[in-house]
Order: sequence, then C-alpha cells, then structure tokens
Amino acid sequence: MEQSELLRRMWGRVDLCRRLAITTTDPHTANALIQMANEGDADIRRLMADRDMSASLIPPTPGARRVRQASR
Repeated sequence: MEQSELLRRMWGRVDLCRRLAITTTDPHTANALIQMANEGDADIRRLMADRDMSASLIPPTPGARRVRQASR
C-alpha cells in the first residue's frame, strides 16, 4: 500500500472517530473516541515527519479539527 493511501485511510478513521464522538450520547464513549482521534492525528504527524513527507499532503476532510472531550 502506498503511503498516500495509508494516510488517507488513517485520516478517514480519525474523522470517523470524531463523527461518532459527536453523535454518541455516552460521555465515556465520546471521550474514548476523541482520544483515539487525537492519537491518530499525532500518529499521522509523526509518520509524516519520520518519512519527511511533503507538506502539501493535507487531510481529505477540510476543517478536520480537534474536538474537546465531553464533560463528565
């Protein structure tokens, strides 16, 4: 699998975690999903830095953002 395809899949999973966190009514599940998304973002940044990948690669989902964890 090419790295660009791997990154697209990783960004897709990060986005899915965030969307699920927004729609769930369970705050513990939302927190876990947000944490997974944030860790995925960090993994992508590390992968791009380690591989010295082009800065022109951007997530396929414009406006992707970090979501704050739900209140307990």
